[in-house]
Amino acid sequence: MNKKRILSLDLFRGMTVAGMILVNNPGSWSFIYGPLKHAKWNGCTPTDLVFPFFLFAVGASIPVALNSKKEISKGRIWTLILKRSLILFGIGLFLNFFGEWSLEHLRIPGVLQRIAFVYFIVSSFYLFLIPDPNKKREFKNDSFWREKISEGSILLFLLLLLSIHTWVLTNVTVPEAASISLEEGKDIGAWMDRNIFGEKHLWKFSKTWDPEGFFSGVAALSSALIGMFCGKLLLSEENAKIRILLLMGIGALLSFGGLFWERFLPMNKSLWTGSYSVYTAGLAFLCVAFFEFFELRNEDQENSNVFPEMIFQPFLVFGKNAILVFAASGLVARTFNLWMIEGSAGKLVSLKVFFYQKLNLLFNSYNASLTYALIQLLIWWGILSLLDKKKIYLKV
Repeated sequence: MNKKRILSLDLFRGMTVAGMILVNNPGSWSFIYGPLKHAKWNGCTPTDLVFPFFLFAVGASIPVALNSKKEISKGRIWTLILKRSLILFGIGLFLNFFGEWSLEHLRIPGVLQRIAFVYFIVSSFYLFLIPDPNKKREFKNDSFWREKISEGSILLFLLLLLSIHTWVLTNVTVPEAASISLEEGKDIGAWMDRNIFGEKHLWKFSKTWDPEGFFSGVAALSSALIGMFCGKLLLSEENAKIRILLLMGIGALLSFGGLFWERFLPMNKSLWTGSYSVYTAGLAFLCVAFFEFFELRNEDQENSNVFPEMIFQPFLVFGKNAILVFAASGLVARTFNLWMIEGSAGKLVSLKVFFYQKLNLLFNSYNASLTYALIQLLIWWGILSLLDKKKIYLKV
């Protein structure tokens, strides 16, 4: 396996995780610059790119990971997939429980839970498609045709998924509702969330629906499925320049396709509409192409190690320890909200509010909020850089 091709994926994943920490940790949720906010409902801001980008990276990593396990039996690989999925789901539940300390109102859906679900389904599907190492090839060019069947099966799954999800979303009326609605809390996905999980186990701020709910989670499989094509392309033996052109071409096609689809179906992260999934996947392809291009350009220069180690090193360390930093930063953020100390005028405030108030003495409210998030990002970069030097990575 070519290390270079994995590097661009690490950089893309790291950029995504760094963005996730930045948008999840403002000093105050009341003072956030527009690009660092999610769209209120329909639409797609830079912040709305973070989650589909990560799921795209999950999908792209699957061919890379499973191709390195060709000598291991399918049964053993599936056991590892199941184990990893359960661990991710469990960590997500713990993060939801931490600070709330209530099983009665424990939020069941969540970011890591969705990642676990998507990873399990898509990995299992891809594992089913690849040949068993214990079976002999049946005829000449067997691997070529298996590859084509694999790609066709992924594409068919993707098209069926997008078609069925879109049809259900736009044609199935919620029981007892007068008409079909894509409004917040009134769509078919919200109805499923209430009936599958119960209102007590949904996100406390939305109450009657969950942004990481079941039906949108099924739709989110599409982001990982499209990502799988990127991973397979990165593993191909194509000339580097041709590979970059293909990445850019696919990215442009998907991006414009998503924008065109938006004319008929709005982009919506909470619903994970088809237009949103296709558009964000297109931008993800373009980002990977960007990293591949500069990596190729750097190979022709004398100081080739400058590219990964100096220019994009921050992204690399975030990409190598993505799950660790996501879970740890979530725990720290919750702890800062729970830890009460004496603030100005002798009032008890959370540790987060205390630090934000200090920054607010130096900056206006928006800049203080952004500075708080940037400081968090810088601290985590320092911790991850130290762990990277010691070759310490969280593997689940």
